[in-house]
Amino acid sequence: MENTKTSFLSSHHPYVPINVKFQKILEKYLVGIFVARDGGDILYSKSFQDGLKLPLMSNFIAALNVFGEENVGKIKRILIEGLDIEMNIVAKHGLVLTMMFRPHMVKDHISKYYEIGLDMFYDEFKEQIAQNRTNQTIYEQFDPKMFELLFEYLVHIEAL
Repeated sequence: MENTKTSFLSSHHPYVPINVKFQKILEKYLVGIFVARDGGDILYSKSFQDGLKLPLMSNFIAALNVFGEENVGKIKRILIEGLDIEMNIVAKHGLVLTMMFRPHMVKDHISKYYEIGLDMFYDEFKEQIAQNRTNQTIYEQFDPKMFELLFEYLVHIEAL
């Protein structure tokens, strides 16, 4: 690959080479991604912005999901104006995938991609999830699949 650097959204475990140009495009649109258990324990996360408190956000999303299911229905999208973040959420398999976008990001057809992403994550790690393993390094091998999914989406919306 031309102009690569050795990381995919992960400063603590650099191993997946990606195109620097693509990395900059990701940072333009995305703020972060995480997969957590229903209770809020993060299994997989990637941050595109410094200062995000993903464990706190994950617990917030988990609480909102419980509240939503019991009171108002499924919560699929949250806009946080002060942080300039829009969160898209899908929950199934006892997991919650949250993708945090900058508000100007085109979100046409995004639900298809994060549904696929959560299904792929669950299919790959269902054994570890069933064993209640929460060490995030186990799940980092999902990076190439997440990279491909994000790449496909950005091509789909003609951002690449």
